[in-house]
Amino acid sequence: MKLSSFLLFGSLGINASLIGVITMGALGNTATPRQVLRPSAAPPTGNISPAPGVETWAALPTADLAGLRDRLSAEGFPPAMIRAILAAQIREGFAARRKALETLLANAPFWKNASVDPKVLADLRALSKAEQQALSDLLGPDPDNGVAASLRREYPNLSAEKIDQLAAIRERYDGMRQDLYTLAGGAFTPDVREKATALDKAMHAEFAAVLSPQELEDYDLRASNTASSLRSSLSAFDPTEAEFRALFKLQSAFYDQFGPMYVPPSPDQMRARSEAQKQLNEDIKAALGPDRYTDYQRATDYNFRQTSQLVSRLELPPETANQVYAVQKDIQQRATAVYQPGPVSPDNRVAQLAALADEAKTKITAVLGDRGFEAYKQYGGSWLQMLQPRLPPKN
Repeated sequence: MKLSSFLLFGSLGINASLIGVITMGALGNTATPRQVLRPSAAPPTGNISPAPGVETWAALPTADLAGLRDRLSAEGFPPAMIRAILAAQIREGFAARRKALETLLANAPFWKNASVDPKVLADLRALSKAEQQALSDLLGPDPDNGVAASLRREYPNLSAEKIDQLAAIRERYDGMRQDLYTLAGGAFTPDVREKATALDKAMHAEFAAVLSPQELEDYDLRASNTASSLRSSLSAFDPTEAEFRALFKLQSAFYDQFGPMYVPPSPDQMRARSEAQKQLNEDIKAALGPDRYTDYQRATDYNFRQTSQLVSRLELPPETANQVYAVQKDIQQRATAVYQPGPVSPDNRVAQLAALADEAKTKITAVLGDRGFEAYKQYGGSWLQMLQPRLPPKN
């Protein structure tokens, strides 16, 4: 008989699209159905231990599932569909235990945050890993999804052996990160951040043991936190590959020395970081040249990036953002001069700032329009607040 009929009348729990393919007669459906191969009966729902043991998946009738895999393949089912069918079968075998765990969450006292119960979350993770392991044992790694497949797409020049090594390392550290967050109950405290950073460094060290220096650099340029942060900050800069590589090298050295600040730094640490930042800026200027460094300073200004996004939403020419930014820098410099100590009376200072505020509004409105100026005050125009006078307290 054709396996399509075998599947059609069984309760495999396959999605409607798969059933539609089968019932359209892609494989024929004229034979009489017989008993469907299924996982062993689900355990009773009463008195279920919430913790799935490491051998839970082994209780499934793997011989039957292996036979089902072979018959599906012989019938010409695509590999992706075979994987979906077997995944549905395996998940059905875990359904009762999953339901028991989810019931524990649902029945928790309303005054407790059951969604971050470390024990239940750990059990759910273990159950999910068991399902994935059962599927991997049947079909091997997913060629189109998963860590190895992602690495293969991102780094096509790496050997299959190195891809498998990196995938194993990353999956192991992903599990440790999930354990860390589970034990923390969802609270991303400074201590948790420091431990997560330590895991990132340890994983990177293991990657370095697998990859050549050039391969590791190529990986870091695509996947590191530094590269991701740099791409975000340079969204309005449009760097060339050579510029990005140069900036990445300089920024990486800075982060390696100082790293993210999870707790307020001491005065000495703050002073050292400030001096290093000044040197970093000088190094960037030397790497880019004066003209491109000016573009870099403008593009990495948070207000300018917001203005660029606003200009895009308003469907105005890109150079409009530069015009608005030029107004911003001019007004800011003049406002700073107004605040400098001197013989200017408070009333005169208020009048000068008010005049600058009116000038800024007039010039920016001429570029963005009335509606654009109102939006700009929220997206890129936070600097306008400095034009509000800071009057001394009255006695």
